[in-house]
Amino acid sequence: MSYSLRNTLLLAATLLLMICIGSLWLYFGSYKELGEIEEKNEVQRAEFLRLNAIAVRFTEVFEQNETLTHRIDHYPKTLFPSHRLPHLYDYLRLADRGSVFMNFTFSDSTAQGNYGRMRFNVDGVADYRQLRDFIYTVEHSSPTVRITDLQLRPTSNQDNLHEVGFRMNLAAFYNRGGRNVIPTYAEQIRGELPHNPFFPLIHGVAPNANNLIEPERSRLQAITDQAIFLYDQGNQLRRLQLRERVHLGYLESISAERSEATFLLNKGGIIERVTLRINP
Repeated sequence: MSYSLRNTLLLAATLLLMICIGSLWLYFGSYKELGEIEEKNEVQRAEFLRLNAIAVRFTEVFEQNETLTHRIDHYPKTLFPSHRLPHLYDYLRLADRGSVFMNFTFSDSTAQGNYGRMRFNVDGVADYRQLRDFIYTVEHSSPTVRITDLQLRPTSNQDNLHEVGFRMNLAAFYNRGGRNVIPTYAEQIRGELPHNPFFPLIHGVAPNANNLIEPERSRLQAITDQAIFLYDQGNQLRRLQLRERVHLGYLESISAERSEATFLLNKGGIIERVTLRINP
């Protein structure tokens, strides 16, 4: 073997060995380190997204905090001056304003260190919205009164479908520590939930006490663009304008071209449309 060939082979072997060593170092060293860096980047990216979401809501949360802080500072909770029942009577009278019919039953009074607890219950019937406002007033006024149990039920009063029966247990806290306690008053607070979940979806219908037109017992006689003429249930000729009231509803639409009039009726929660036509 010539000297130059031998040197070439040695150089090639050395180069191959260096390539293998470099590849192994990159695989077990740099690639592993790159993988760890990529994992850290994913974690940091997720943390960035989380913090960014918090930053976006910062203004909203800050305003909510300011509102709640203002409410706490300006509507502090206080204790009743003593366990005398007139304080409770006056408080309930001011919270109710006579809109809720209720019975008051006193249970007991217990001492707990520098304060005491009076337990009592009230029950009765009331319009749902008035009862809702009464509960809001009790919970959000400055005197410390806690509703421990509340039961509601529909009364099925056809004269007032919004009426509900209720019974609630309450606990009021009073001062026993000899501190000067400012007089406590109930402040009327309106609720924010307009829907009455106890309103019956299907209920009875009121009688036709005002002798309104009953479309299903009437006969259409003549029609114009804005009014119709018909014979009512008493066979009297009467005139109706668009949107005018009838028994259980109103005149919804008039079609002079088709010679018909449509009424929208609410039959105790069941909505129906009744169409009258002029007989040819």
